Amino acid sequence: MALLKCLEDFVPSPNNVYNEEEMREINVKILAERGVSIDDIAYLSYWAQSKYLDALTIEEMKESVLEILGKRDQFHALLLAIEIDVLVEKGLLDNPLQKILRDDLGLFGIDEAIAISIAGNYGTIGVTNFGNMDVNKPGKISILQNDKQHCNCFLDDMVGAIAAVAAIRVAQRHAIAKATGQLDI
Repeated sequence: MALLKCLEDFVPSPNNVYNEEEMREINVKILAERGVSIDDIAYLSYWAQSKYLDALTIEEMKESVLEILGKRDQFHALLLAIEIDVLVEKGLLDNPLQKILRDDLGLFGIDEAIAISIAGNYGTIGVTNFGNMDVNKPGKISILQNDKQHCNCFLDDMVGAIAAVAAIRVAQRHAIAKATGQLDI
Protein backbone atom coordinates (compact mmCIF):
# COMPACT_ATOMS: atom_id res chain seq x y z
CA MET A 1 0.00 0.00 0.00
CA ALA A 2 1.43 3.35 -1.06
CA LEU A 3 1.53 6.12 1.52
CA LEU A 4 1.18 8.75 -1.20
CA LYS A 5 -1.88 8.60 -3.45
CA CYS A 6 0.13 9.58 -6.52
CA LEU A 7 2.21 6.40 -6.11
CA GLU A 8 -0.69 3.94 -5.64
CA ASP A 9 -0.45 2.61 -9.21
CA PHE A 10 3.29 3.11 -9.53
CA VAL A 11 5.20 0.10 -10.83
CA PRO A 12 8.90 0.26 -9.98
CA SER A 13 11.46 -0.47 -12.63
CA PRO A 14 13.09 -3.89 -12.25
CA ASN A 15 16.45 -2.35 -11.32
CA ASN A 16 15.14 0.69 -9.38
CA VAL A 17 17.07 3.04 -11.64
CA TYR A 18 15.11 5.84 -13.27
CA ASN A 19 16.06 8.31 -15.97
CA GLU A 20 15.94 12.07 -15.43
CA GLU A 21 12.46 12.47 -16.90
CA GLU A 22 11.03 9.70 -14.72
CA MET A 23 12.65 11.12 -11.59
CA ARG A 24 11.41 14.62 -12.44
CA GLU A 25 7.87 13.34 -13.05
CA ILE A 26 7.76 11.44 -9.75
CA ASN A 27 9.20 14.41 -7.84
CA VAL A 28 6.68 16.82 -9.34
CA LYS A 29 3.81 14.46 -8.45
CA ILE A 30 4.85 13.88 -4.85
CA LEU A 31 5.53 17.57 -4.29
CA ALA A 32 2.10 18.43 -5.71
CA GLU A 33 0.44 15.88 -3.46
CA ARG A 34 2.13 17.56 -0.51
CA GLY A 35 0.89 20.99 -1.64
CA VAL A 36 4.08 22.29 -3.27
CA SER A 37 4.13 23.42 -6.89
CA ILE A 38 7.02 24.12 -9.23
CA ASP A 39 5.89 27.76 -9.13
CA ASP A 40 6.23 27.78 -5.32
CA ILE A 41 9.84 26.67 -5.56
CA ALA A 42 10.60 28.93 -8.54
CA TYR A 43 9.36 31.96 -6.60
CA LEU A 44 11.69 31.05 -3.72
CA SER A 45 14.60 30.74 -6.17
CA TYR A 46 13.64 34.06 -7.72
CA TRP A 47 13.52 35.63 -4.23
CA ALA A 48 17.07 34.41 -3.61
CA GLN A 49 18.56 35.51 -6.92
CA SER A 50 16.57 38.44 -8.35
CA LYS A 51 18.53 41.08 -6.45
CA TYR A 52 21.69 39.96 -8.29
CA LEU A 53 20.37 39.43 -11.84
CA ASP A 54 18.35 42.16 -13.53
CA ALA A 55 17.21 40.02 -16.46
CA LEU A 56 16.04 37.10 -14.33
CA THR A 57 12.59 35.65 -15.04
CA ILE A 58 10.31 33.28 -13.21
CA GLU A 59 10.26 31.09 -16.32
CA GLU A 60 14.04 30.69 -16.13
CA MET A 61 13.69 29.69 -12.49
CA LYS A 62 10.95 27.17 -13.28
CA GLU A 63 13.20 25.56 -15.87
CA SER A 64 16.01 25.41 -13.33
CA VAL A 65 13.78 23.86 -10.66
CA LEU A 66 12.62 21.20 -13.13
CA GLU A 67 16.22 20.49 -14.09
CA ILE A 68 17.18 20.05 -10.43
CA LEU A 69 14.20 17.73 -9.81
CA GLY A 70 15.55 15.32 -12.43
CA LYS A 71 18.80 14.71 -10.56
CA ARG A 72 19.31 11.44 -8.70
CA ASP A 73 20.47 12.85 -5.34
CA GLN A 74 17.46 15.14 -5.16
CA PHE A 75 15.16 12.32 -6.23
CA HIS A 76 16.31 9.98 -3.49
CA ALA A 77 16.41 12.66 -0.81
CA LEU A 78 12.95 13.96 -1.68
CA LEU A 79 11.44 10.46 -1.71
CA LEU A 80 12.94 9.69 1.69
CA ALA A 81 12.02 13.04 3.23
CA ILE A 82 8.40 12.99 2.13
CA GLU A 83 7.92 9.33 3.10
CA ILE A 84 9.17 10.12 6.60
CA ASP A 85 6.80 13.10 6.91
CA VAL A 86 3.88 10.93 5.77
CA LEU A 87 4.82 8.13 8.19
CA VAL A 88 4.77 10.69 11.00
CA GLU A 89 1.34 11.98 9.91
CA LYS A 90 0.01 8.43 10.02
CA GLY A 91 1.52 7.89 13.47
CA LEU A 92 3.64 4.98 12.26
CA LEU A 93 6.87 5.80 14.09
CA ASP A 94 7.66 5.07 17.71
CA ASN A 95 8.20 7.76 20.31
CA PRO A 96 10.31 9.66 20.98
CA LEU A 97 11.04 9.99 17.23
CA GLN A 98 7.34 10.32 16.35
CA LYS A 99 6.89 13.31 18.66
CA ILE A 100 10.25 14.89 17.75
CA LEU A 101 9.37 14.88 14.05
CA ARG A 102 5.71 15.79 14.56
CA ASP A 103 6.78 18.83 16.59
CA ASP A 104 9.61 19.58 14.10
CA LEU A 105 12.00 19.96 17.04
CA GLY A 106 14.59 22.62 16.22
CA LEU A 107 17.33 20.57 17.86
CA PHE A 108 16.70 17.54 15.58
CA GLY A 109 18.81 18.73 12.62
CA ILE A 110 18.70 15.60 10.45
CA ASP A 111 16.14 17.29 8.18
CA GLU A 112 18.60 20.13 7.59
CA ALA A 113 21.46 17.66 7.13
CA ILE A 114 19.66 15.99 4.24
CA ALA A 115 18.82 19.39 2.73
CA ILE A 116 22.46 20.49 3.12
CA SER A 117 23.58 17.38 1.27
CA ILE A 118 21.49 18.56 -1.69
CA ALA A 119 22.63 22.16 -1.38
CA GLY A 120 26.24 20.97 -1.16
CA ASN A 121 26.00 19.57 -4.69
CA TYR A 122 26.41 23.20 -5.75
CA GLY A 123 29.27 23.96 -3.40
CA THR A 124 29.54 26.23 -0.42
CA ILE A 125 27.38 28.86 -2.08
CA GLY A 126 24.58 26.29 -2.33
CA VAL A 127 24.84 25.59 1.39
CA THR A 128 24.95 29.30 2.18
CA ASN A 129 21.93 29.91 -0.04
CA PHE A 130 20.03 27.10 1.71
CA GLY A 131 21.00 28.54 5.10
CA ASN A 132 19.54 31.88 4.06
CA MET A 133 16.28 30.16 3.07
CA ASP A 134 16.22 28.15 6.30
CA VAL A 135 16.76 31.19 8.50
CA ASN A 136 14.43 33.61 6.67
CA LYS A 137 11.73 31.06 5.69
CA PRO A 138 10.34 32.99 2.73
CA GLY A 139 7.11 32.13 0.94
CA LYS A 140 6.14 28.48 0.79
CA ILE A 141 8.78 27.51 3.36
CA SER A 142 7.00 29.58 6.01
CA ILE A 143 3.63 28.16 4.98
CA LEU A 144 4.94 24.59 5.30
CA GLN A 145 6.66 25.38 8.59
CA ASN A 146 3.46 26.78 10.10
CA ASP A 147 1.09 24.09 8.76
CA LYS A 148 -0.31 22.33 11.83
CA GLN A 149 -2.42 19.87 9.79
CA HIS A 150 0.56 18.11 8.18
CA CYS A 151 4.03 17.04 9.16
CA ASN A 152 6.48 19.00 7.00
CA CYS A 153 9.54 18.47 9.17
CA PHE A 154 11.59 17.36 6.17
CA LEU A 155 9.59 18.91 3.34
CA ASP A 156 10.14 22.57 4.26
CA ASP A 157 13.91 22.02 4.24
CA MET A 158 13.81 20.03 1.00
CA VAL A 159 11.86 22.82 -0.70
CA GLY A 160 14.42 25.35 0.55
CA ALA A 161 17.34 23.23 -0.66
CA ILE A 162 15.83 22.69 -4.11
CA ALA A 163 15.07 26.40 -4.43
CA ALA A 164 18.60 27.26 -3.27
CA VAL A 165 20.33 25.04 -5.81
CA ALA A 166 17.98 26.09 -8.61
CA ALA A 167 18.94 29.71 -7.89
CA ILE A 168 22.66 28.89 -7.82
CA ARG A 169 22.38 26.93 -11.06
CA VAL A 170 20.90 30.00 -12.75
CA ALA A 171 23.52 32.30 -11.21
CA GLN A 172 26.29 30.04 -12.50
CA ARG A 173 24.77 29.95 -15.99
CA HIS A 174 24.53 33.75 -16.04
CA ALA A 175 28.14 34.11 -14.84
CA ILE A 176 29.39 31.75 -17.57
CA ALA A 177 27.31 33.53 -20.22
CA LYS A 178 28.69 36.89 -19.11
CA ALA A 179 32.28 35.61 -19.01
CA THR A 180 32.05 34.07 -22.47
CA GLY A 181 30.11 36.94 -24.03
CA GLN A 182 27.05 34.77 -24.67
CA LEU A 183 24.04 36.87 -23.83
CA ASP A 184 21.55 34.19 -24.79
CA ILE A 185 21.53 31.56 -22.05
